[in-house]
Amino acid sequence: MKITKIIFAAVLAMCAFAAQAQDKDDDFDFPFENEDNDNGFHFTTDFVTKNTWRGMNVSDAAFQPELSYSIGGLRIGSWGSTALNSDDKYTELDFFLEYAVGGVSMMVYDYCWTDDNGKFEYFGKYKDTHLLEVGLGYDFGEICENFPVSFNVNTIVAGANRKANDDQAFSTYMEIVYAPSLKNLDLSLTVGAASEDEDAAMYSRKGGFNIVNIDLGLSHDFKIKDIATITAKADIIFNPTGSAGAEKGEAFITAGVGISF
Repeated sequence: MKITKIIFAAVLAMCAFAAQAQDKDDDFDFPFENEDNDNGFHFTTDFVTKNTWRGMNVSDAAFQPELSYSIGGLRIGSWGSTALNSDDKYTELDFFLEYAVGGVSMMVYDYCWTDDNGKFEYFGKYKDTHLLEVGLGYDFGEICENFPVSFNVNTIVAGANRKANDDQAFSTYMEIVYAPSLKNLDLSLTVGAASEDEDAAMYSRKGGFNIVNIDLGLSHDFKIKDIATITAKADIIFNPTGSAGAEKGEAFITAGVGISF
């Protein structure tokens, strides 16, 4: 019940914020697609060789769809991942709420994933099967095009991220991203770090403050008129500390193709 109240309060606050930021127009409607802005429904699906998250190799090759609706700076939607290898039982279903204005972004995410026993129980006990995360970010590129740098901080506030005594651990992940556009490619360099208790470490194999994600990514978009965009991408990822359960640092490469409407 407390989790439901937190999510409901966040939805109301962001919707109110979005309403105040919108120009009032009695003739405004909710279009499926709008050529002048990003308002409306959006569908994206990716096929990736590895499902990665914040310096972790979560699963093997995966199918990852996303459905969202945007109005002004407000975006609400769902993202999922299903392993393509029949021996890999990993499944994930997330819901998110985001609001961005003037370079500032606020986020609420609810994650649900396959447990260590290979079971996916979305309606299981919340503290065992979900993570609730809140985040805050800033994109400096919104005020200076020649400085394409963004920064965000995300903290787990409820769910399975718990200490040995069952108290909430509040593991925090923060990252800075440099994302310039080259002549034919989009480049991104991400450096991410985690701050967490040793007995509740999610991102690293030890507690404290650790660099857990160094990600060099390249991508290119292929436009199909005004219908869709196909994106080819590849990432080289290093986790110098090593993710939870690893014995030392890790490195891997992933690639994928996505299509968005």
